[in-house]
Amino acid sequence: MELIKPSGSAIASSPSVWMISRIDQAAILASHLARQNRLVRWDSFWRHDGTGAITPLSRQVDPIVHTVPGRHLIPDMLAKAAQKLRLPAHNLYSDVPLSVIAALHVPKADILHGQGNYSLPAMRRAKALGMITISDVTGQLAEIRQLQLADEYATHRKTYREISAFLARRRTEEAKFADAVFAPSDTVADGLQRCGVDLKKIFLVPFISPLCQTLLDRKRAVKNDTVIRLLYVGNLSLAKGTATLLAAWKSLRDRFRLRIELTLVGAAKPCAKDLLTRLPDGCEWLGPLPQAAVADLMLASDIFVFPSLSEGSSLATMEAMAAGCAIITTFDAGSPAINQISGLIIPPRDPSEISAAVSALINNPTMRRNIAQAGRDQIARDMQIGYGNRVDAAYEAVLSRHGK
Repeated sequence: MELIKPSGSAIASSPSVWMISRIDQAAILASHLARQNRLVRWDSFWRHDGTGAITPLSRQVDPIVHTVPGRHLIPDMLAKAAQKLRLPAHNLYSDVPLSVIAALHVPKADILHGQGNYSLPAMRRAKALGMITISDVTGQLAEIRQLQLADEYATHRKTYREISAFLARRRTEEAKFADAVFAPSDTVADGLQRCGVDLKKIFLVPFISPLCQTLLDRKRAVKNDTVIRLLYVGNLSLAKGTATLLAAWKSLRDRFRLRIELTLVGAAKPCAKDLLTRLPDGCEWLGPLPQAAVADLMLASDIFVFPSLSEGSSLATMEAMAAGCAIITTFDAGSPAINQISGLIIPPRDPSEISAAVSALINNPTMRRNIAQAGRDQIARDMQIGYGNRVDAAYEAVLSRHGK
């Protein structure tokens, strides 16, 4: 596995890029490439600049990329119809059509950069035409998720299943077929190797949340009390470690009583709804909140706990680090935190480990402040480098390896 470190200078060859991906994180890279006039096509779901008749908030992008060829409404419409009809594996109704449409329109480019389940048919055509193909694996492959989650689901008398076995297989096949694979964290890189992806073609390219800069620019809330505030942000589910967190909270509340509070923010998945009907004392669930409200909570919290069992690289953890929270998370959460320096990394599925980590941060305020500041400083450095520059450096390394 190669860790990519940008040199700070412009990429020498300035390769042209064809992207196939979702909107979310890929929008940052798309804007970066478009501003350099290197994004020749971006096959994605419907995207817009905030104007027009169809303007879903989740699909709004930088105006510079909303007219780049490749925005498709049909996969979005089919997926929404499948959800309303409660059809099984509703992702099939968006992912498969997008992959078919993308493969029909092959542009001239140096690199095909694909993400998700959408790129394999296009990759086959692109490779035949001499393009370098890159699979961007933002989360664990199905084989690893099964290993990480099966026991937790079984403990709660449930069975973990992938939404679609077909899409799961194709995602693995895409990673093995591509010339290079980008992983956002050490945990994903480790999972790729365990699934049989050649170590030599795995490149570690961490991404970062755009909200981090806003949080870095703001001052933390001034506290006038002695209450230690714990925060969790993300979906509430067995996969995110919700059951483990709540089990740990009961013992923590018994020990510290009114000195601590826990706030949960995020939508509840069906597997966790029973847990949320009987929340322990001192724990509050606010449901999903707007981004601005989440930022305010992070800036007012002392400790951010994210005990996920399976993740690619948690954006919420990065945001909490930028906000100046002391981080407690797991290796499987894919956090950029460095253990004992900018965060505490604990084993998953162990309430006692959460309790011990939280207790250590409460009982040692100096350690808590040092970890929080180190996390904030680390994210500030990452923001200076920039995600687009990381990807440019990775492109250069991949092209050089293939004699381009």
